[in-house]
Amino acid sequence: MDERNYDRFVVDKEIECFFGERRDFVLLYDLSVWGCMIEAPMSGIKGGASIHLKLNDFIEVYGRVVWEKDGCAGVSFGHALHEAAVKFLGFSPTTTAFEQMEPRDRFGRPLPALPRY
Repeated sequence: MDERNYDRFVVDKEIECFFGERRDFVLLYDLSVWGCMIEAPMSGIKGGASIHLKLNDFIEVYGRVVWEKDGCAGVSFGHALHEAAVKFLGFSPTTTAFEQMEPRDRFGRPLPALPRY
């Protein structure tokens, strides 16, 4: 049974994390108004630890690790994030159909069509 009271948004972004005297980079999997899930297999984060997450250059949040398993951890925030901030950081899939997407190079330029055999 899911005990969450707020929608979670997929983020999949590396963020800065501070706990104790340590600073580490962790993967932010998902985010809600009151918490998130991070992956930090080498950090040694334990349940009950106080944690400070720098979500981007201007959004930071403090919380506590409420569970930890297999290198992942659930964080409960001390104060709610604004819903607009959560949506801003969340993954937004494109609305363009895959068939209509034009292939591009790493600079964003359209690639030429391949010759037919």
